[in-house]
Amino acid sequence: MSEATFRIAVVGAGRMGRVHIAALERSREVEVAAVVEPVESTRNEFARRGVPAFATVPDLLADAAIDGMLIAAPADQHLELVEMLAGASVPVLCEKPVGTRAADAAAAAAAVQRAGIAFQVGYWRRFVPELRALRERIADGKLGEILQISCLQWDAEPPSAQFRAHSGGIAVDMAVHEFDQARWLTGQEVSSVAALPGGEDLSGDPDVAAIVARLDGGTLLTVSLGRIFPDGDCCWIEVFGTTRYERVPFMWGAPGDEVFRAALVAQAEAFAAAVRGGKAAGAGATDAVGALAAAELAKDALRDGARREVARA
Repeated sequence: MSEATFRIAVVGAGRMGRVHIAALERSREVEVAAVVEPVESTRNEFARRGVPAFATVPDLLADAAIDGMLIAAPADQHLELVEMLAGASVPVLCEKPVGTRAADAAAAAAAVQRAGIAFQVGYWRRFVPELRALRERIADGKLGEILQISCLQWDAEPPSAQFRAHSGGIAVDMAVHEFDQARWLTGQEVSSVAALPGGEDLSGDPDVAAIVARLDGGTLLTVSLGRIFPDGDCCWIEVFGTTRYERVPFMWGAPGDEVFRAALVAQAEAFAAAVRGGKAAGAGATDAVGALAAAELAKDALRDGARREVARA
């Protein structure tokens, strides 16, 4: 690594934090300079690997030199961490969804705006080459008027009970990706949402969900979510235009892991560039609020089956 390498600290060295850390080992521009993790055995593991590890964010800020922070802690801790780092004027790359409620994302957005820090949200699909090319084709009118977008995300197996307890449920944990993807691809906002759960639902958090939403430009959005899929963790999208249809299986099975990790690297490098004065290329605070507001409505609709309209200020 050179002296110009961007030094990022990772808050949370659990499942997602480890994925980020492993992905960033291949980056020439960003290095993991420190880890914050409350579990002592995990801290000791990283210390043995030569990565400084701290029990709390204040401990790290008092002792380590960093250029930015990547929040990979559970979603219900995001707001508190963003506000803490904003108060310390530390640029933040926060895993989605920036809290579990739209109010959390709005409060985080207000905190980073007051602090004037760089802030990016971990909607990594914005850095997948296939999706970036699709977005360009849509913007250029090559598919005609977009009548419907169908987003499908199916995981190989359900998450742990501990993860569920902090995630906000399938709509907040998974559907936020689809809502952000649809907003980013079309430039339209979600105006109404309806949803139904499927499969067995013993915990209030189903493993299968179907969501239908209307975007404010007239496009229909369908979202299919599942947590049991024999082909592994898979994501794909179908776009129905008046002149062209496209299906893009951008993440499928084992090869999809490489797409995912490459996008995480590109995302972190874009964050580093933005902190250093470059143009912001990732999702920002407004995107965090927009996607989570729609996901929260979907969560409510999954609970009672009623259609929800998005409130506009």
